[in-house]
Amino acid sequence: MSSQWVDKPYSLISTDPFSKDSSHAAYYVATQMALAHNGILRGLNSIFLQATHIPREDLDAIQDFLTYCQCWCESMHHHHDAEEKDFFPSIELIADAPGIMERNIEQHRAFTPGFDLFQEYSQTCLPENYDGRKTRSLIEAFAEPLIQHLHDEIETLRALDRYDSGRIRQAYRQLEKTLMATDNYRIAPLVFGTADRSFEGGMHDFPSVPFFVPYVIHYWFAKRHCGAWRFNPCTVWRDRRELAFKGVSTVP
Repeated sequence: MSSQWVDKPYSLISTDPFSKDSSHAAYYVATQMALAHNGILRGLNSIFLQATHIPREDLDAIQDFLTYCQCWCESMHHHHDAEEKDFFPSIELIADAPGIMERNIEQHRAFTPGFDLFQEYSQTCLPENYDGRKTRSLIEAFAEPLIQHLHDEIETLRALDRYDSGRIRQAYRQLEKTLMATDNYRIAPLVFGTADRSFEGGMHDFPSVPFFVPYVIHYWFAKRHCGAWRFNPCTVWRDRRELAFKGVSTVP
């Protein structure tokens, strides 16, 4: 495995300080959210690292890459919409503290303008007009506030240990149900293909699903956009693999 994998340039979140503490559901929720955020980060790093290495003449690969970018954006939207519509209001109700999650919502707003430009580019760019350097530039325009948010939110969740543990866990379980109600043809292969089961020594089972689920994703859902998943840094069985496009830049 190359030393340059998708743990950079945007740093992953360590769960070591809290993942082994079972005294309160807040630590479990923070761990699960950190693992979800790390999937988002691996997807973003995968896009950033491969953006300038796709051969100009390989229009099929470029189209697949643009589809991959679209799916990553859709997954991001789904994740943050679910938080704002369901999870954050539940937490504020449990804490009896309106506005306790407002800082997280403000952080969502901070990266949204740049994120929207990146999503628009992935949706409207023709393969023959693709510009790898522009892709990276668009990412750099929203990456800092996004990365800050993904890391900060974990600390917010850890701090919920002052509230009712059972209700916190229940609120997160409802969020998980909402997150699972998604387009499995475009999101499921991305989620599993950006989950690294060797992370932190393999101590996490994330996403935790019955053994047959990766087979269903691989042999059914992933088929529709099969070319896009070559850009995933992991297999749907959550095993690391080399990036499909790396090395000397061949695209502007």
